[in-house]
Amino acid sequence: MKNLFKILLVFISLLEVMQAQSSLEFVFTKNQILIKNDKLQEGRILVFKGEISEDKLGYSTPILGKTLKTNEGILFKPVVPFGWDQKYTLVYNHIIEYFKLTIPENYESLSVTEIYPSAPILPSNLLKLYIRFSKPINTAFVYDHIRFINLAGDTLSRTILPLENPLISNDRTLLTIWIEPGRQKRGLGPNKELGAVFNKETYRLIVTKDIKDINGVSMREDFIHSFGIGNTDRIKPTINDWKIGIPKINSISKLLIQCSESLDYGSVQGNIHIVDKSMQEIKGTWQLLEQETILSFQPREAWKKGDYQILCNPEIEDLAGNNLSRLFDTEIKKTSNQETTNQQYLLEFSIN
Repeated sequence: MKNLFKILLVFISLLEVMQAQSSLEFVFTKNQILIKNDKLQEGRILVFKGEISEDKLGYSTPILGKTLKTNEGILFKPVVPFGWDQKYTLVYNHIIEYFKLTIPENYESLSVTEIYPSAPILPSNLLKLYIRFSKPINTAFVYDHIRFINLAGDTLSRTILPLENPLISNDRTLLTIWIEPGRQKRGLGPNKELGAVFNKETYRLIVTKDIKDINGVSMREDFIHSFGIGNTDRIKPTINDWKIGIPKINSISKLLIQCSESLDYGSVQGNIHIVDKSMQEIKGTWQLLEQETILSFQPREAWKKGDYQILCNPEIEDLAGNNLSRLFDTEIKKTSNQETTNQQYLLEFSIN
């Protein structure tokens, strides 16, 4: 009889828990989970990425966050905000709740806005490519979403160097893609075994719609960019071939530099400056125009009469990785046999 009474008490207790659980109200937002109507406010909230079945919860790792008690109920705040359209599993006091945040109707979807180099014909020993996105991206498994295909529709293998930490700009919108250097540089094992990545034909760069922004939302559709491949480029770029368009005095007109070829977009950034006679830098904004063959400089203040210098870092490259001081294909030699690395690369002009 006593055992029956104990069983009855346990049953009633379980019934009360079930009733309490069924009355709980969950409020899911991007930055927190609120559990209302919980009078006890006991236990810890665990949240897992994905829809995890009960038998697999013990083998899953919860996402980082903290649990707080408030007047409204109990809160869970994730270290990283929840992603839109991402499934999650919540566990609290033996309750398992699945949820997903619906993407807002006015959400601006991720897209590719620019590709560098932008020229229609590129050298077969192309070394780097840059993808500009409309908003910050999530770089996790980013290389799985980028590929090259040939005219036959076949995906090229061993084309991209899969860096452990992808090269992304500080604002997470410009992604640098290295074409496999071991195949593009003559004399290395991959080049001898597989040859260069590209031949003289047309290719397409595919950025699949599965790539995500930092909120976990994918693009609406695949991005496709076509380009042709021409000859190899094994000639160093030289500033001696650059032509300067002198701006007008007392104006903020742009200074334009006609380069002899397309320059590598990334290597130009922060590597070219203009100084006056007293070596004071002229502040302004640089841009690469016309398939990266024109350097444009917009000063913040009006040009004054005087002499100026354009200082170029020797690391400025062409599309094949040849920079102002060396060829990409050049073998590594002893320092004594190398060209001096402190050589100045500068152009002069005057405004009268």
